[in-house]
Amino acid sequence: MSDVALDHVRALIAKPRVAEMTAKGWRVIGPGEEGSLLMEGPQLGGAPVRLSALVNDLFDDLVAQALERADRMDHAAGRLPRAA
Repeated sequence: MSDVALDHVRALIAKPRVAEMTAKGWRVIGPGEEGSLLMEGPQLGGAPVRLSALVNDLFDDLVAQALERADRMDHAAGRLPRAA
């Protein structure tokens, strides 16, 4: 219980919603106020998700550029016919 993840958030969750939140990857940390429990779970739309999307987009762009460069080199070397 002492481990804290930077990409997680802690919140007081109403007891009727605990099962729903547990199914979404949240975990019970301890007691909360009356009628709630203290839970920890992944950030919704948090920085790690956005950062991952940015890295994936950058990777896709780099692969596309590398493929275009390879095609240009193949065309210049006469290994591939020119596209019409």
